[in-house]
Amino acid sequence: MAFKPKMLIFSHVSNPSSITGAEKLLLFFCGQMTPYFDCVLVAPNEGRLTILARQSGITVKIHRIPLFHSVYTPGSNLLAEANKLMATSVFRGLMKWIAGEAPQVILTNTCVHFMPAAAGKRLGIPVVWQLTEKITENGNAHLATSLIHQYSNWLVSISESVAESFPVEVRQSKMTVLPPSWIESDIQPAAWATTRASFRGSLGITANQPLIGMISSFLIESKGVHHFIDMALSLKDAYPDAAFLIVGSALNPDYDILCRDRIASAGAQHRFIFAGSQDDITQVYCALDVVVVPSLIPEGFGLTALEGLLHGKPVVAYASGGLQEVLTAAGCPHLLAIPGSPASLAEKVRFILDQQDRGEALGMQNRLQIQAVFGPEVYGMRLNGMVSRWMNEYPAWFQVTARRVKRRVVPARRRKQNSRRKKRSAAVARRLFVRRRTKRPEGRATRRRASRLRLRRTSARRRKA
Repeated sequence: MAFKPKMLIFSHVSNPSSITGAEKLLLFFCGQMTPYFDCVLVAPNEGRLTILARQSGITVKIHRIPLFHSVYTPGSNLLAEANKLMATSVFRGLMKWIAGEAPQVILTNTCVHFMPAAAGKRLGIPVVWQLTEKITENGNAHLATSLIHQYSNWLVSISESVAESFPVEVRQSKMTVLPPSWIESDIQPAAWATTRASFRGSLGITANQPLIGMISSFLIESKGVHHFIDMALSLKDAYPDAAFLIVGSALNPDYDILCRDRIASAGAQHRFIFAGSQDDITQVYCALDVVVVPSLIPEGFGLTALEGLLHGKPVVAYASGGLQEVLTAAGCPHLLAIPGSPASLAEKVRFILDQQDRGEALGMQNRLQIQAVFGPEVYGMRLNGMVSRWMNEYPAWFQVTARRVKRRVVPARRRKQNSRRKKRSAAVARRLFVRRRTKRPEGRATRRRASRLRLRRTSARRRKA
């Protein structure tokens, strides 16, 4: 009997107090795959991701798995490190756990989540590897892409920027570029004005006061918080009413102190608001006039930029990686700054603030463009095309029975052990049989003669009767 195949979807993180862009994208992907697969989200621990997944009706299981960060920043000994990882007891335990779950397909999220992909390949289970970050170009990126290619049946890339690290033949044979989207019912433009006024009021920001902000799950150096501060300090005198909002959790106390000291040394503490992590990120976008994404690394995509554009806000970012791809697709490449230059960021923000409506018309224009390029309908078409290709090229993923799945995912090592047990049992049985035949041959012959004698006597009595 045909059934909806089971897909184990492995998340590399599940933060307890906030949710990262990668987690948001994975949760969205889970929801979009449920018409085709029985999706089970596997997370390393309980957190915001698992809470939201259960609220969406997605089955959640907890299994902690070590990450392989060397895939993101590969060294020359990457393959040796991978082999060493696969020789650990943790890896063998993961294989046993996956075999017990009996999935039809495995999906692992982010390049650093290597172990589920390797375990799936060892068990003969199809592996889909979803890539959300751009592998560091340090001269060894080809080793990482080769490893990912070896332990996957299919690749899902979040952007062209991520995909370009792979050889053309790999991209053509087993890769889908699937940028993220959103659920239309979650976007409620009619409530934006009220939400804007409410949150700005809670921050002490007036209706006409320019508010420029950056949003990140964690305020770490690679996200360019100090670049945002330098940009803001260069603008504060020209725009004396402007305020600057920083949203995110401080992960590194030393870096947090460095950033705050930077502001204090300029005597501008009253111009900055550190709002911490926000559960309702929509209210933050509504309150802002300009969104700045000063990331210092080439982002795989840039979900913050997409969300800002979706809420009708002008977005300024460095021209690198997926951020450049997103802003170009939105029709605003002129808002891309020179990478690593806070002065260039300030120039782009100044361009927006000098407009009569502070970029409101520009933001709404970008919103319409982003809907046409990354909207739910476009995402649905891309997803359906990918699944249709799977059905054509890998029909066994969809046309099997539960009994066959359970049998197929038994590890090869266990099959060998079972075979050895059967052989030993057969050998023991043969030895016992031989012993019984050779131990009492006379007794057996005596019993046979006695039986024949009783049969003859019985027959004689019957004849006389």
